[in-house]
Amino acid sequence: MTAAVVTVAFQLAGKATRDAFFLSTFGVAALPRMLIASAVVSAGLTIALARVMGRTGPSRLVPRLFLLSGALLMGEWLLAGPAPRATAILFYLHYAAFGALLVSGFWAMVSERFDPRAARGNLARITAGASLGGLLGGLLPERIGASFSVPTMLPILAALHIVAAALVRALRTTARSPSSSSHPEPAGFSSARRVFRASPYLQALAALVLLTSSAEGLLDYVFKARATGSIPDGATLLRLFAVFYTATSVLTILVQLLVLRPLLARGAVARGVALLPAGVSAGALGSLLLPGLGSVISARGIELVLRNSVFRSAYEMLFIPVSPPEKRATKLLLDVGAARVGDVAGAILVQAALVAGAASAGPLLGCTILLSLAALLVARRLHLGYVGALERSLQLQADGLGGLAQTDAATVVQSFGGLDVTLLRQNLAGAPPADTAAPRPTPASITAPMTPAEQRRLSLSDRDPDVVRQALLAGPLESDMVDAAIGFLAWDEVARDALGALDGVATAETARLVAHLLDRDEDFAVRRRLVQVFANHPSQEAFGGLVRALEDPRFEVRYRAGRALTRMVSLQPGLEIQRETVIATVLREVAVERGVWESRQLLDQVDEDWSAGEAEVVRDRATRSLEHVFTLLSLILPAETVRLAFYGIHTNDPQLRGTALEYLETVLPEPIRDRLWPFLELERRRPRDRKSGDQALEALLASRESIMVALAAVRKEAGGAHPPTG
Repeated sequence: MTAAVVTVAFQLAGKATRDAFFLSTFGVAALPRMLIASAVVSAGLTIALARVMGRTGPSRLVPRLFLLSGALLMGEWLLAGPAPRATAILFYLHYAAFGALLVSGFWAMVSERFDPRAARGNLARITAGASLGGLLGGLLPERIGASFSVPTMLPILAALHIVAAALVRALRTTARSPSSSSHPEPAGFSSARRVFRASPYLQALAALVLLTSSAEGLLDYVFKARATGSIPDGATLLRLFAVFYTATSVLTILVQLLVLRPLLARGAVARGVALLPAGVSAGALGSLLLPGLGSVISARGIELVLRNSVFRSAYEMLFIPVSPPEKRATKLLLDVGAARVGDVAGAILVQAALVAGAASAGPLLGCTILLSLAALLVARRLHLGYVGALERSLQLQADGLGGLAQTDAATVVQSFGGLDVTLLRQNLAGAPPADTAAPRPTPASITAPMTPAEQRRLSLSDRDPDVVRQALLAGPLESDMVDAAIGFLAWDEVARDALGALDGVATAETARLVAHLLDRDEDFAVRRRLVQVFANHPSQEAFGGLVRALEDPRFEVRYRAGRALTRMVSLQPGLEIQRETVIATVLREVAVERGVWESRQLLDQVDEDWSAGEAEVVRDRATRSLEHVFTLLSLILPAETVRLAFYGIHTNDPQLRGTALEYLETVLPEPIRDRLWPFLELERRRPRDRKSGDQALEALLASRESIMVALAAVRKEAGGAHPPTG
């Protein structure tokens, strides 16, 4: 934060000094030509330094640039006495070339230090420090201008550069390494040109910077033209600019306190950058309607306050998900290069107006409004680009972990394992084993030969699981055998074979299967296992039944229905669930107490060979409740990105976790985000050790919801455990 104070202090103090020095020496008519010349010098230096930053990173380059700029300031101070006109030009070019580069380099170091989630709070704090620096940068020239000449500011600026170099160098020692493997350099990105060409998101950022800089240049010219027309004296002009920058710095701090933190807390990053062109267009329109120096000062003040508060923080946030190799190759070109192109465009418009004799405020303010409205359209599109950048960052970081098997192999599985229901029944009620069935009819009771179908039906009523298993596997089920096979889903020893038999008739018997699934009086074991039958047989009827099953009072039925729905969508993309339905379902899932949220478990092992969105989940790091919610979210959000976000919030990599949380906070509907966030924070604090089977059983038995489920199953079989019959 201290580095931000000093960095912005010299920036604003230097800007006031530059303007006062040049305008008092040459007048406002020379300003457009000087803007073009300084933009050319700045662009050339930016291109050269962008290549250096791409190779070394900002942490090495930026401190050296501060020292070099400070040395140049001392030389210009020595030259100011014998050659004031040459010094005014040199200082203008120097400030144009180095001022924005140093600030951009500082923010590049900051952006590489934080993950997207941590960046919100830290960038707001650093921006607040920058505003304090702006206040200091405004007070210094005002006091110097009251007693000394303008060149006296040059050695003071040099001292600020030296202090900033030391602070930025200290920041480098604690910064997160930018060469982290979580951000490998993408193949094919060997130059800034390729990066821009492949990234519409960066192209939109460049357009935003260019348009806002052009509008700023036009508005700034109108402001300075009216100021110099009223105050020709250099020292007085310095004091005017200093007071102006001081006042805008105070207002910037107030905006940060009242607007910035709440805005970023709501994830409205793109909205933050849109406030600048919206405010500039409104201010320029006000100046058109109410001509005079006061209205132009107000319009220029609105631009400065919004740029240095909300726009700066939101703009830097937009860069956070960009990978370090891409950021290093492009950030200087965007921050400085695109801004200088915008300055040139603005200066050309002003110069053309001067040549045409139409350099009055009206036409220039009209152009300012048009440029700002164009920038506003670009800013409104950046939200989708920001979400896409977060998605890509998640993918790059997950790929860059080098394979989970190398770091946490024991914790990663395709899907969670649960507890066997037989163990639960024995612990709760001492129920007899499932094979104590009703007596099997003896051959003596048979009075006539049986057909193979009749023999199969008879076998389906047998008490021997091997006999039943053979009957289930004897071929496709006939229609009158389907109900019997459905009933066998409650018999643990043959449930898997019953699933296989039902899988063969799932398409033909969809209506009957859906009816059993949605029948609340049906055995709970039947309903929770029946869901699996639908997963590989997508149809509109089955899909609709599973959507209705999301309202089931039993968590395991809802959990499996969500997984089956994602499976169906992956097999038949034409199947869609209404977004409002998913949102309502998620809100019901999160509207529970912490104890219920953590206690939800599965009575059966999840043994499908597929998982929601083909997602890997981290065993014992995630609750079943959260897994189910993310499964549902994958129905309305990009499934692969949701999978990566789910994985990211359960890893020990702070960068990946922060990116995942930032993505979720950006894309989740506000009602879900508000309800879900406490559970995400709870997930972060969960212990990471694996539980033994006995510990897991103890936790299950302690769960009120699970006990109710288990007791209901015991009561269902209270009359004696026996295999269900057709």
